[in-house]
Amino acid sequence: MTRINLKRLCAKKETQSLIKEIVGEIDPTVSIRDREGRCLVGNDRDDDRETEAKKYPIEVAGETLGWAIGDRGGATLAKLVSHLAQKEFEKKTLANEALDKYREITLLYDLSQKLTASLEFNEVAKLVMDEVQRMMQASGGCLMLLDRTGATLETVAGFGEDPQGSTRVQLGRGIVGGAIASSGGEIVNDVSRDPRHDDTDPERGSLLCVPLKTKDRAIGGIAIACEQTETYKAADLKRLTMLASQAATAIENAILHEQKLEESRREALLFRLSSQIRYSLNLDWILETAVGEIRTLLDVDRCWFMWYRGDFESGDWEIVKESRDRQLASVLGSYRAEQIQGWLSSCDREAVIRADDLDRCADVPGRQLFQDCGLSEIVALPIRTRSGEMGVVVCGNTSKRRPWSDREVELLAAVANQLAIAVDQAQMYAEAANSAKAAQAQAEKLQAILSELQETQAQLIQSEKMSSLGQLIAGVAHEINNPVNFIYGNLSHASQYSQDLIGLIECYQKHYPDPHPEVQAEIEAVDLDFLVEDLPKIIASMQVGAERIRQIVLTLRNFSRLDEAQMKAVNLHEGIESTLLILHNRLKGKNGRPGIEIVKNFDSLPNVECYASQMNQVFMNILSNAIDALEYHPQELRKISITTQSIRGSRSPLAGDRPGSFDEVRSVAIRIADNGPGMSPEVKNRLFDPFFTTKPVGKGTGLGLSIGYQIVVEKHGGTIQCVSQPGEGTEFWIEIPVKPGIVQPKSIQWHAETSREKKSIKPRAKLQQFMA
Repeated sequence: MTRINLKRLCAKKETQSLIKEIVGEIDPTVSIRDREGRCLVGNDRDDDRETEAKKYPIEVAGETLGWAIGDRGGATLAKLVSHLAQKEFEKKTLANEALDKYREITLLYDLSQKLTASLEFNEVAKLVMDEVQRMMQASGGCLMLLDRTGATLETVAGFGEDPQGSTRVQLGRGIVGGAIASSGGEIVNDVSRDPRHDDTDPERGSLLCVPLKTKDRAIGGIAIACEQTETYKAADLKRLTMLASQAATAIENAILHEQKLEESRREALLFRLSSQIRYSLNLDWILETAVGEIRTLLDVDRCWFMWYRGDFESGDWEIVKESRDRQLASVLGSYRAEQIQGWLSSCDREAVIRADDLDRCADVPGRQLFQDCGLSEIVALPIRTRSGEMGVVVCGNTSKRRPWSDREVELLAAVANQLAIAVDQAQMYAEAANSAKAAQAQAEKLQAILSELQETQAQLIQSEKMSSLGQLIAGVAHEINNPVNFIYGNLSHASQYSQDLIGLIECYQKHYPDPHPEVQAEIEAVDLDFLVEDLPKIIASMQVGAERIRQIVLTLRNFSRLDEAQMKAVNLHEGIESTLLILHNRLKGKNGRPGIEIVKNFDSLPNVECYASQMNQVFMNILSNAIDALEYHPQELRKISITTQSIRGSRSPLAGDRPGSFDEVRSVAIRIADNGPGMSPEVKNRLFDPFFTTKPVGKGTGLGLSIGYQIVVEKHGGTIQCVSQPGEGTEFWIEIPVKPGIVQPKSIQWHAETSREKKSIKPRAKLQQFMA
């Protein structure tokens, strides 16, 4: 309410000068006092004469602001100040009205901006109620919309306690339902005394309700309540009505948007479903996809597909595929025809069965079955295939009640037509597939025999090659070993004899310091001093050379290990060293190119039970390939890194469920990496295929890595993997158990898969654990 402060009015310059001028002309003894008796204009005295003077009220809009005190000019001064106060009051009132109008426009604009910023219905409804809670005094409020039937109001958003005590209210019933049905806002400042108040309604002091109207049609309403009585006034009704008018338009737009979005989504789902089932030839997949997509399409609790098994006179119905809420029990299975009376004849006519409320539709075919499945409403569409089979798509809800729209039935009919076509295609394909099944089985059998033959041939070739190489190495080692042992065994005696002879010569020189001239001449001729000094060195060098030859022969025998046909505990480092010794000549620099540097990072490995010669063969093949890759690689520093590591306990990336200590070494890992040109993904994917090689004709058989894979995976239960990128070198990673059966790596199953599937496994995670 607009109020005038008399003191401020009298203190204004223009008012103050005007009042003083008038007081001076009328009666200098006149004064103006406020309601508390404080003097604002004139003499501030409290003598008997002023007490006896007349008091004239200064009034504005029925409110007394103060008094003009004086006998002669008091009345005139009171009228003048009252007039000035009235003008001030009118000016302030206009200003407040303009400010209220501005705030109202600003509020409408801000609210409109907020509401139109979103087309999501739930967001719009929540935003409206947030604004209501902010603007209005209320302990609770709700926004309600009419449902599909147009007879029930359902709460969609709110705050605090629901003013009506229920989320669903019948239109025209109670205070809220009646106010919205009348399409006019209503204030009830004492709910308990309103005749429409029901004892079951929550106790409320005041209630304010306005409808949500668009184009003179109510789509819902907003109701707020307060615990105190006499809370709401006309201004509150106006404010809430203004907000409701903005909200109604925004909500209607959001609903239309969601309806169009839902329609678009259903059209998209229908197109997707049609595409999926039309271009698939798997009948089970078609039916399973259809019931899942239809349930999503119509947003129902259940959807199933059932076949009729038998002739028209007798037979069973079988539900073969279903999609349902998790809380619902499965209904898959067979049902006798008498359990679904009238169902077959209705389906034979290909009539759509549609029921919005099964409790009120006693003549619906199969009603008892549907009710036993907990359905309250259903729609079913039969389909007939070219072969004469009868199938039915059934959709239904268990708890929620809503009428089936014609649009939904049309969508379902379109899906059923597409499904019938897809079923026909799948059945024709199944017939064609059955006709070709025998030939395909024979072709697969021949292919398996051919693959086995190629694999056996590759193994025989490689085994024969390694056997011949082993026999050659063993023979050469044996033949060299005999004369070397003879030389090595006599070198110790020759060394001792030479020392004895030198000692004898020194003894002669001691006792016969003046030798015969002929002896002196011979001493000078043979340079006796040099001979005595150099002879032990020569014999020592011969010993070193003989020892070196013995070590080479021992290494060759260790590499071939023809005497070890069974698994034995061996030191893998010896096998690697013997392999490097055999390849020593290829590691040297040639034709101006630098040699290949070998970097060894050996961990302390336990002896491993394995086929030693076969593991040496694996090392030989991988190292030979690395040398081939580096041979013509234009790089100054060419190197091959060999790293070994013990893998303890279940820290192994391939460890199984076998219990064991973390300190127990369960497997060993060997990593061989080069800094060569690397491999393309296409080459790496075929790396372990038999007879695949990138080397020129005559330079490689393509069997080395294939045989190596079989040795590591099948013979030893380990893994072999390759990591390579073009320009980043190549790395082979081998892991084998310390004892047979200590781990069960996944790669054991690779042999049963195709080569492309085997190479698709990514080893980087295991390599990172290995490097850690």
